[in-house]
Parts: sequence; C-alpha cells; structure tokens
Amino acid sequence: MAVGTGIYVTWVTGAILISIALIPVFKPPYAKLSLDGFIDMFRRYWAHMIVVFSVYLWKDLLDGLDRVLMANTQLDMTFLVYAIEGDISLWIQESFRSDFLDTALTHFYVMGFMIATFSSFVYPIYFDDRHMADRVSLSMFWVYLIAVPFYLFMNVRVTGDYIQGMETIAYDLTPEIHNWFNRIDPFTNGMPSLHIGLPFAIWLSMHRWDQDGRWAKYRIFLISFIALTAFSIVYLGIHWVVDIIGGIAVAILAVNITDKTHGPIWRIADERLFTRRLARFIQKPVFTLKKSIKSVSSTFDPIREPGSSQTGAFILAMLFVTGSVLLWDATHQNFTLDDADSASSASGSGEWLISVENSTEMGVSINAWNVSSQFNRSVGGKPWDKPPEVFAQENCFVLYGGNRFDYFEHDGNEGVIHPLIRRNTIHNIADLAIAKNSDGGVEIALLTVFNNSHTLLLYDISTNSSTQVPEAANSTVISSSGPLVTWAAPSNEGPIANITSVETGLTISIVLDPRSEYSVEKSLEESGYSFDYNNSSVVDMAMSSKWLVATVDIGPFNRTLLVDTQTGNQTLLSNPRWDSSSPSIANDVVAFLQVTRDDPTGRLLQSQRNNDVYYYNTTEGTLIQLTLDENIDQSEPQVLDGGIAWVANNGDGSTQFVVHSFGEPIETYSRTLLQASVLALLPLLFVYAYQSAIEKD
Repeated sequence: MAVGTGIYVTWVTGAILISIALIPVFKPPYAKLSLDGFIDMFRRYWAHMIVVFSVYLWKDLLDGLDRVLMANTQLDMTFLVYAIEGDISLWIQESFRSDFLDTALTHFYVMGFMIATFSSFVYPIYFDDRHMADRVSLSMFWVYLIAVPFYLFMNVRVTGDYIQGMETIAYDLTPEIHNWFNRIDPFTNGMPSLHIGLPFAIWLSMHRWDQDGRWAKYRIFLISFIALTAFSIVYLGIHWVVDIIGGIAVAILAVNITDKTHGPIWRIADERLFTRRLARFIQKPVFTLKKSIKSVSSTFDPIREPGSSQTGAFILAMLFVTGSVLLWDATHQNFTLDDADSASSASGSGEWLISVENSTEMGVSINAWNVSSQFNRSVGGKPWDKPPEVFAQENCFVLYGGNRFDYFEHDGNEGVIHPLIRRNTIHNIADLAIAKNSDGGVEIALLTVFNNSHTLLLYDISTNSSTQVPEAANSTVISSSGPLVTWAAPSNEGPIANITSVETGLTISIVLDPRSEYSVEKSLEESGYSFDYNNSSVVDMAMSSKWLVATVDIGPFNRTLLVDTQTGNQTLLSNPRWDSSSPSIANDVVAFLQVTRDDPTGRLLQSQRNNDVYYYNTTEGTLIQLTLDENIDQSEPQVLDGGIAWVANNGDGSTQFVVHSFGEPIETYSRTLLQASVLALLPLLFVYAYQSAIEKD
C-alpha cells in the first residue's frame, strides 16, 4: 500500500506543480499573478470546493457498491458494447504499440487527467472569475452524478479484460501501478468515460459562457487534451470507443442541467452570502431567525397549489426511493453465522458447513451449520487437543489431525451428531479425501507422511481395511469426487494430476501448466519475479465430477488452474500476478482466494497480504470478486448449495463465518414496492403531462 500511495502522491504533486506552472500561459489577458490569490481563493470559494471535491468522497463508497452489485447481480453489459464495435480497440492498440507509448500514455492517463481537472477548477477561482467558477464547478458535479446510475446498473468491463489478445497496458505497467489501480478501480466502470466526460463538460461550459474570450487559450488546451485522452484510453486497453461517445453525451446533459440550476443553487450557496447572513444573525438574531423561518416556509408554497414542477419532483423522489430500496437488496446478499466467532477452519458440502472453532475459554468446538435454515448441530466424539482439519463431501464429513480421523454422516436428526467411525493411523495424516462407490460404499483416501515420505491409503469403511496406492508415493495433496480420487505429484515436466477410480482402478494423468501469456510472463520477469515451472508443485486441490481445481506453487506465489478432466483443457483462473489459494468447487462454481496486489520484492508482511474471495462460474465463464477490504483477511472459502461461505479474519483478531447467497437478490417486499411504484407512475405521468400542457397554454 505504501508503494502504491507513493506513486499516487507523485502523480498528484506533479499535477499540482504543472498546473501552477502553466498559470501564466492560460491566464486571462486582464489578470495579474500574485501569491495572495492562492491564499484568498479558499476563503472566497470554499463552497465551490465542497461541491467539486464531494465527488471524491462518494467514489470509494460507490466503487464498493459497484463491486458488490456486480457480484450479486452480474449486471454485465460488456457483450452489448462488444457487439456494437467489435475489435476496434484491439486494432488501435496493435497498430500503435510501442514501449514509449506504453509508459508515456500511462502517466498521461493519470497525471494528465489530474492536471486538466485541477486546473479547470483552480484557474477560475484563483483569478476570481465567479461567473465561470459557478458554472464549471456545477458541470463537474453533474457529470459525475449523471454517471453514477450507469456505473451501478450498466457495468462495462475494460477492453483489456474482455477482448481476446488485448492488454490492460496502464494497469500492468509496473507492480506498484497495478496495485494502485486495483485499489481504486473496480474495472467495470467503462461507460461513460469520465476521462472524456469531465474535460468535455468543462470545455463546453467555457465555450458557452466565455463571452469575451478570456479563456480562449485554455479552451484550445482542453480540446487538444480531450483528443489525446481519447486515443490514450483506447490504446491502453481501458475504454471502448462507445465509452467516449457516452462521456460526450453525459457532458452535454450535465452542461444543460448547469444552465438551468446554477442560478438558484448559487443564490443559496454563494460564499459571500454566508458571510452576510452570519453578520446579520450576530447583529439581529431574533429578526434573522424569523426571516429564515418565513423563507423556509415560503418554499413550501408551491406544494399548496402544485404544478408540473412539483409533480415531476415527486416522481423523481419516488423513483429515487424505489431505486435505493432495490439497490439495498441487491448489495446485501451476505449474512453471518452469529454464533461462530472463533473459526479456525471449515469445509462445506450441500447445505452443510462444518466449522472448527478454537477459543481460550471453550477450547476446540466443532459445529455443523445448515446455511439454508441457519440451524446448527454440535459435533461430538472424543475431544481434540488441537483444532482438526475437516473435509466434507455430499452427506458426510471427516475430521482429522495427527494420526486420527473421525467419520460422520448427516442423519437429519437434531442435537449432537456423533462419529460413525474413529480410527488411528500409524503415521500422521497430511491430507484426506472421501470417495464413494456407485453402490454407496465409502472409502477414505489418506495421505500419510513419515520422514518426509508420503503414502496414499484407501481405507474401506465397510471392511475396516486399507489398500496402499504405490504409484502415489510422491504425492503432495489429494482430493476426490464421487468414486474419483486425484493425487498430485511432481515430475520433470511439471506437476501431474493423477485421477483414479476406486471402482475400476483406471488412472489418467494430466500435466498441469500454470504458465500465463508470454507478454504477462515477460512483464513479471522484468518486474523482478523468477519462476521455476519444472519444479513447481500442487499445494491444494478440489474437484467435482467434471472439473479439477489445482493451486500450483510456481516459486514467488501460487496460481490456481481449472482443468476439464474429460478433455484435459486448462484455464488459469487466478490473476497471474497475484498469489492465490484455497480452491473449492461445487455446482459448476469455483471459489478461491487471491492477494490482490503484486509483491515482486517479497517484503510484504503477512498482515499486509489480505486475501479476497473470488468465484468463477464454469457455465458462464465469468470471474467475480466477492470481497474487497484491506483490513479483513478472508480464508477457507467453501462452495455450498446456493452460496459461498468463508471465514472473515478481522483486524482485531476476531473471526466470523460469512455466507454469500446466490438466491434472488430482490426481496418480496421490494417487489411489492416496485409494483406499487409502477402503478403509481401511471396517474402521476398523466397529471404531469396535463399540468405541463395547461402551464404552456
């Protein structure tokens, strides 16, 4: 974070210094330069500053809402944009690609935008051009406000993340820049482009209200900046051409709204009036108070005889309230298991989540949670001295630790659930999985370790006997699904996943390839990373009847792969620049963790390596980020029927189970509200049209 902040501070400082240095170039002909102008402008234009900079106060909140809304509803409109313009952006990037443009335009994209927006606001207030400051500041405000619904409900991904063969040059230029962008940008706010919308609105405002040409030079600068920005945002793999059109359209609408609102807004918010009102209040407090009450009361006079303006305002207010309720529902799909506050590990299958908790007061406790009903059962058996690991599959689960394992089955009863089998092994258990035959028989796959030597045993519950798998002597981890058991082992070609059937004994082997695209690998090597793919190893796995998910240690970090076990096709799920871990798969959904930042130096502390939960839909091919919180570390994601559960490790040392539901995001009461709003709109729109016609006559 510190490095990313350093990059940002450098950009901001450079933008401020360049903007100040250019004041003599763009100043109005009549204006004079003085240091007093910088000092006095804060006193004279503090309300304007609040209007403009309030935009940045909203940004983090709205970006967070956007990420959550995208995760819950998947309102992705990128395919529509791609259907319109195709690979135009890819053609531009490939035609002009050069190392110089990569570096120059990346810094221009960020710092140039800062220069344009900062100077556009500061120049009018520094030279005390209140006429222009009133209009420019409002236009900037309206541009952002108009763009908010698009960012929330019309998510358009950046071109470099959608068009095959295209790169997000700006985002991946350096690890520090990559980390900074990832923190501040959800990468789904393409339409409209504010890099075009804001400067174009400023240019249009100056063009409309600069009657004497005092800002002519600056207008030329702005239009030149907009042209270069339009090329840059397409070249860098960020925006679509359609986004540019959207930015221009939003700017035009914003300036038109400014034309209608600047008068009444600044009659109230003019900084000079605040000073006069304060002085009047100090001199005549009672008189001023009575006058203020009378003024406030007079604002309600139009309501007594409402016209089209009042009806239109009521319609907008109703739409806003309805939209806010729907937005609340769509962004609150998570809930917590209140009684699980000291979780150490978990595993889930179906509707059940098995949690292992360890507290200083209660010691080790284990519970089985039904996430649909939020009903829980205590898990009994011989107490555990240390928190055990847990593996769940279908209607059963196993607790294991040291050389002991306990086998359980969900029986539909209430109260304490007891183990059906408890066994001790000769050697310690390194990993465990459950295999089920078609006839219902259960075999527990045990990967034991002794003197760094691994042994894979298949333990038959019905016969209380075990069979060794000699081919798995060098296994690192195991997993299972139905009658299939997979063990991973190293080889000269890289890690191999061996999938065997406990019914037939047949085994297939798949060589795992954790490499990403050549350009990405080259960029990572230039950033200081060093990879050893031949000696890479699998550190975690999960599987379903068709898919295998494997996390591979490639040296500096781990990558997570999705493997089609029928065809052998492989897909790199995790970002190739980030560390990933803890895969889980069920119902065609893969969940895993990623540390959403680069660390080429390897200097990040564990407390700084907070993981976020991601999930991938194998049917739709979409990757969604579920969490984004630099103060909370996520762990143990588990895919369940209808949702994903994980452990949230808070900054104060406490933990809790969080469940994200895949259910319908809109609640019943919200549907009722929406239906009522639609019905109410019919007479209201008729009244509005009738009132407007009468008023025009």
